[in-house]
Amino acid sequence: MIKKFFAFVTIFVIALSTLKICEASIYPAPVVDTANLLSEYEIKDLTQKIRAVESKHQIKIGVEFLKTITGKDERVAADSLLDKNFSGAKNGGILLLVVMDTRKWRVSTDSLMMKRIPDTDSLSKNFVGDLSAGDYYGAASNYIDGVDKYLTYYEQNGAPYDASNEFDILSLGFAIIFSIVCGIMFRSSLIDSMSNVQAAISAREYLKRESVKITENRDNFLFRNIQRRRKSKSSSSRGSSGGGGSHGGSGGSF
Repeated sequence: MIKKFFAFVTIFVIALSTLKICEASIYPAPVVDTANLLSEYEIKDLTQKIRAVESKHQIKIGVEFLKTITGKDERVAADSLLDKNFSGAKNGGILLLVVMDTRKWRVSTDSLMMKRIPDTDSLSKNFVGDLSAGDYYGAASNYIDGVDKYLTYYEQNGAPYDASNEFDILSLGFAIIFSIVCGIMFRSSLIDSMSNVQAAISAREYLKRESVKITENRDNFLFRNIQRRRKSKSSSSRGSSGGGGSHGGSGGSF
């Protein structure tokens, strides 16, 4: 009886280990930290947060902190990691890559996510400040929150989130008018307080008599120097995927 029990436990442990291995191969870890910036608790917390957002929006999210990348720039590396580990979701995938030796970051989106979050520059404002401050857990957490916010907006409005929509033109107009009125009032109060200054009746009063005497009026042409240069043409480039579809995204330093 005891032998059967131990045999059952052994089979159960082997089956559970096999299941975990298969699950890890099907669902790669959403948080990778080879630079050792995060604690185990922080990685676990971020993973749970990512899984909740992935389930909510039917997407895949990745966060990778790497010490260095060899043979590739940040854009190519981020696009490759996105295609390899975070592709195939119903509504697309998105990856935040942070490379510590160059202190560069890169957000990569696949073709589906590009339609939902085309403005990754705006998204980066959620986490770049934290990266610069050395708060890498906060940066990853705010990045995930930003993705959730932008996707929720897209699902509710049928259009990508636009940061300019939060700009209130009426408030700006009121602020400008208020500033002008305050400036005029302040200037008037300063002028009134100056007893030795008063407005002149005409512009003639500002002239200083006999201050300039012109004895000769003549123009002499000296020389002309003309230089012509060919105007250079600016070039632009777009990121393209290694898996056949286009990528979106942006990057920078911190």
